[in-house]
Amino acid sequence: MRHSKHLKSVICLLLTMLMVFSVVLVAGAADKDIAQTGARTIYFRNTDNWSTVNAYVWVKNTTNSVKAWPGEAMTLHEGNIYKYTVSGDYNMIIFNNGGTQTGDLDLGQDGYLYDYSTKAWEKYAEPTPTDPTKETEESSKETDEVNPPVPSTTKLVYCKNSKGWSTVNAYMWSDGSGNNSSWPGIAMTNVGDDIWQYEVTGNWNKIIFNNGSEQTGDLTFPGTGYIYDLTTNKWEIYDTSPITVKSVATDLKAPQYVGSEIVLSADAVSTGGVVSYKFSVKNPNGTTTVLRDFSSAKTALWNPTVAGDYTLIYDFKDAEGNTNQRTNTYKVADDSTLAEPVIKKVTPGSSQVKVNTNLNVTVTAGGGKTGTNLLFYKYTVKDATGKVLNVPYYTKNASYTYKPSALGKFTVTVCVQNCDNKTVERTYDYEAVNNVEESTEGSTNTTNPNPSGLLGDADNDSVLSVMDATEIQRYAAQLISKSDFRYDLSDYDKDGNVSVMDATSIQLKLAGL
Repeated sequence: MRHSKHLKSVICLLLTMLMVFSVVLVAGAADKDIAQTGARTIYFRNTDNWSTVNAYVWVKNTTNSVKAWPGEAMTLHEGNIYKYTVSGDYNMIIFNNGGTQTGDLDLGQDGYLYDYSTKAWEKYAEPTPTDPTKETEESSKETDEVNPPVPSTTKLVYCKNSKGWSTVNAYMWSDGSGNNSSWPGIAMTNVGDDIWQYEVTGNWNKIIFNNGSEQTGDLTFPGTGYIYDLTTNKWEIYDTSPITVKSVATDLKAPQYVGSEIVLSADAVSTGGVVSYKFSVKNPNGTTTVLRDFSSAKTALWNPTVAGDYTLIYDFKDAEGNTNQRTNTYKVADDSTLAEPVIKKVTPGSSQVKVNTNLNVTVTAGGGKTGTNLLFYKYTVKDATGKVLNVPYYTKNASYTYKPSALGKFTVTVCVQNCDNKTVERTYDYEAVNNVEESTEGSTNTTNPNPSGLLGDADNDSVLSVMDATEIQRYAAQLISKSDFRYDLSDYDKDGNVSVMDATSIQLKLAGL
């Protein structure tokens, strides 16, 4: 009996150990399942400025998805970063805006971000709070939209009370993170001119403006420096500077390619007197290049030499010392392996040409890395009525000569085609003139003869174009000397001095202003 009792004890002990071991295994398996299928928060960097970002997630090789196409809307987290939390065994994802989309992607790990520009996942790091006493260029957020002026350390939200509400409340919250107050929120302060203000004290990214009964829909708060108009139902930049920025732009929409010629332009007015303009570019490596320091010129020429994401910086200063700034991002790509053809530069661009004088159009193109790696060019000339004035056909010539025989405006459409018949084109405006610009009397520069003697023809090609303005700007910036260009023809405004004012006058003339 003793032996039997001892045996039973041993068996019980073994069974107990097996049970404990099985519990550990089950717990371990459960933990493993949680690690793979538990809630994961992922992020998306919206570098192409989609108005909405959706996350369509599903289980690979099945039709099991969290929601029908286009999926669920992601939440704006900060800047151009969107976030989304997914639970379950989903392992595939497509980011999309309802039209444009990524490919089929393996669902990233918890805390990872997919960058739409680099097409890669990376560990997402929450932005580190910066010292508000240190004003650095790197502290500004970069987006594909024009950014508002650099904000103060106070986070403010504004509402344009264009509906005449007697009170305006701000009800704010973040998904799953509470709210700033119970409904209807915090009363905003009327700061005049129907502008109501509220100082945001939490990390809220959603807002409803209301008067206790009427209200807006659920809005995404874009950050300080913006104002919401109750009538237009749109967020706009709220700028209190005396300098009113009317526009900032580039003549070519991003993305462009290395070696392209891109013109930056800006326009502003101020109650503090004449506005000066400064154009700069923050390079992909973090350094900043000044394209043109403060002057009256409203344009600057930029030739990016490396691929990457740039920040274009437009600075404004008036006669009283008031300042303002706008920035936007601009993508430059590498065309060294690109199959599609791209036009980088056409010289001269839209300009004047003397009647019965040759107009020599030269094209700088890229891409075409397919088939025989050849590019083909076609030039179509039309008069102001749209009548074709030449016989256009494709050649391998990257230049074309046309002699206008009649006064008036005409266009040249440049088409570039690759071996797969993919085509890109641009149209340029020209005007045949007859001695409307007089040559400068008493010219002393005889080393660069110019048969036309065209006033403003700084690059000596018998055509008035933006390239002439560029040469004058280079001289004003002390990048070239008098002997490097037609100095004698460059005093376009005839004030006895070659300066950026001559370049500006040429640009205004070419723009028809």
